[in-house]
Amino acid sequence: MAQTSSHVQLDESVEYWLFPNISEGEDELEKLEAFRTRCFTFIHDQSRNYIWHEDSINLNIIPNRTAAGDSPPHLYGKTRFGCNVEDEWFIVHLLRSFSVTENDVVIRIVDSDGEFLLVEAADSLPRWANPETCINRVFIHGGQVHIISIADRPSSITPLPSGQPSLMDAVHIVRSMPHLTIAPAPIQEPIHQRIDKCVSQIDSSLHRCNVFVPAGVAALLQSYPALVAPAIHAFCQRDASQLQVIRAMRFFPPETRVWTSVTFTKCLYAMLVHRNYQPDHRTGWSLPPIGDSKRTGSDLGMKLAIGFELLANEESLHQKDDDYSLDMDSRWNRFLNTLKEKGFFQDFLDGSKPHNELMEKAREFYINSVGVEGPAKKPVILRLMQSVCADVEKFKKVESHLPADDDDSWLSVDPATLDQILGDKFGLLGVDDDEAKADILPKLETFLNRTSDYEGLTPANGRKKSRKLSHLAPPSRKTSTLSNASDASQLSTNIGFDPDSFASAMQGILDFALPEDNWDLESNSSCLSSYSEEEEGDELVDKEMNKYMQTMDQELLTTDVHRTSVDNPTRKESVMSEGCESFSDVENFQPVKIDSAALESLLASYTMQRGGPGPASILLNQLNLSRSQVSASKKPTD
Repeated sequence: MAQTSSHVQLDESVEYWLFPNISEGEDELEKLEAFRTRCFTFIHDQSRNYIWHEDSINLNIIPNRTAAGDSPPHLYGKTRFGCNVEDEWFIVHLLRSFSVTENDVVIRIVDSDGEFLLVEAADSLPRWANPETCINRVFIHGGQVHIISIADRPSSITPLPSGQPSLMDAVHIVRSMPHLTIAPAPIQEPIHQRIDKCVSQIDSSLHRCNVFVPAGVAALLQSYPALVAPAIHAFCQRDASQLQVIRAMRFFPPETRVWTSVTFTKCLYAMLVHRNYQPDHRTGWSLPPIGDSKRTGSDLGMKLAIGFELLANEESLHQKDDDYSLDMDSRWNRFLNTLKEKGFFQDFLDGSKPHNELMEKAREFYINSVGVEGPAKKPVILRLMQSVCADVEKFKKVESHLPADDDDSWLSVDPATLDQILGDKFGLLGVDDDEAKADILPKLETFLNRTSDYEGLTPANGRKKSRKLSHLAPPSRKTSTLSNASDASQLSTNIGFDPDSFASAMQGILDFALPEDNWDLESNSSCLSSYSEEEEGDELVDKEMNKYMQTMDQELLTTDVHRTSVDNPTRKESVMSEGCESFSDVENFQPVKIDSAALESLLASYTMQRGGPGPASILLNQLNLSRSQVSASKKPTD
C-alpha cells in the first residue's frame, strides 16, 4: 500500500494519516479500533449536517509497518472533493479539532499540490522550504501546525534530520520534541485564518431553492439532505446507456411531483443549473416556458429526480445485497454503543420514527467512513425509501408556506465585482499615475540589477543562501549528506566565473549602451588601426565580433527600439554607413534611457495580455506590483 509515499495525485482529493500513540507491547489492532471509534464519533458529531461534495471522511486501519515506507501503525483516509475545495479545508478543521481532544495524535494531510497547508503561509516560510524538502516534515499536533526544520549545515549536532525523514522518525520527533517543531506565529496565523474562514462560511456557502420533484425525492431530501450530492453527480455523469432508465422513471414518476425546499451547496447548485437537458415529453416531464417564475424550480426538480432514479436503478441491480446487515460487524456495534453513550439518539424509543431516522444517518455515515466496499458503499435509496413518508397530500398542504428562493445573482460576476474580490484577497489599492510610475520604475531597476541562479532572483531582503550544501535538497539514497556537500564544493572550485564582467556585459545589453571596452576595434583599415599586438587568433575573433556588433547596430537604428516618446520625441532616424562613416555615427549614438522605454514596453505587453497570464504579469507579480498600480500608470502619451 502506498499511503506513506510522496506520489502525486491525479484527482482532486486529499489524503490524511492519523498516528496514535501506541506503546510497544500493546495490541495494535485493538488500539487502532478503539482510536478509530473515538475519531468516528467526534467527526460524526461535528459534521452531522454537512453536505459533502463527493466523499465524506473515511478511515482505514493500517496496523503494521507497510512495505511502502517505515511508518508506525495509523489510520489512513482519502476523500475526493472535486471542484469544492472547501471540503478539503473542512477536513483540516475536523482533524485539527480532533488533535486537540486527542493531544497525543500526530496528523499528516496532503493533496495533489503536496503540503498545501504551507501555501497559505508562503510569504513566511523558511528559505529551505520547497515542495521537495517539505515531504514528511509538515504535521498537525495539539491543534497546531508543526514543521520539522532542516539542519543549518550537515555538520550540525541536532535531532532534526537534514534529508527526507521517514514517517517513523518524523512522528517521533513531533511527539517527543514539539517545542522544536511547532511553527512560528507568522506561519500558524494564516493557516488558522484559512481554516476559520472555511468554518465561518459554511452557512453562507449554502443555497436554498424550491424545486418541483416527485414526492419520493422530496421525502428523501427532507430526511437526508446530504443525498442531494450523489443525486446531482449521478445526473451529471449519466451516459447514453441510461436513457432507457430515464424514460421509464419506475421509482420516481413525474406524476407525483410536489414543491419542496431543497438545500444545495453553491457548488452543487451551479453544477445543476448549468447542465443543460431537454426532457422527453413522452415520459411526462413538462416544463413551464422560459421566463416563467416556476421554470427554474421545475428544471432543477426534473434533474434531481433523474439523478435519484439512476441511483435507485443501480441499487436495484444488486437486489441480493439490499439487505446488507451490520449486526455482525463488531466495529459497527462499538460505534453504535459510543453514539448511545454520547446521547446521539436523544432518548427516542427504539423503533420510533425519529430513532429510525437517526439510526439510518449513523449507518450511512459508518458505511461511508469505514470504507465498506461493494453495493453497501453506495447510497441505499430504495431501503431509505422504506423509512420515509412520501405523502403527496402532506407536501401539497405546505407548498404555500415554503420560504422564498435564495438570490442566485452570485452565479454572475461582473468585472467590478471581480476587482473587488481580488482587492479583498490581495489588498489591491488604487493609486494615481505619478505614484504608480514612481513605484514601478525603482522596482523595475532593482529587478534588472539583481543577480540570479537557476532557482530565480535573489530576494530583495538579502542574499540567496548557498545552494551548494546538499541539506537544502533531498540527499541521494546511496550517498551521505556530507559526501554530497563535499562533491558540490569540489565541483564549484572547478568553475571559473567573473561576476563583475558578467554583470557589466548584461548591463550593457539591457541599457543598449556601448561596451566599456573594445568598442573602437578595427572596422575598416582606412579609418581605425588594428591592435598590432593582438595575436592572429584574437584578431579574427575581434573582427567577427565587431562585424556582428555593426550589423546589430544597423538593425537597431532602423527600428523604434532606440526611440522613446518620453525622453526624445523629436529624434530622427540615422542609418550607419559603411567604412569610416561608422565611427562618426557611433560617436553620435545616444544611449536610450531604459526607464521610460522599458516601462512603456512593459505596459504595452501587459495591456495585450488583457488580464491573462503572461511574461508582463509574471514580472509585475515578482515586483509586488498590483493590477491597480499598473492600470493607473497606463496613461496615454502625446
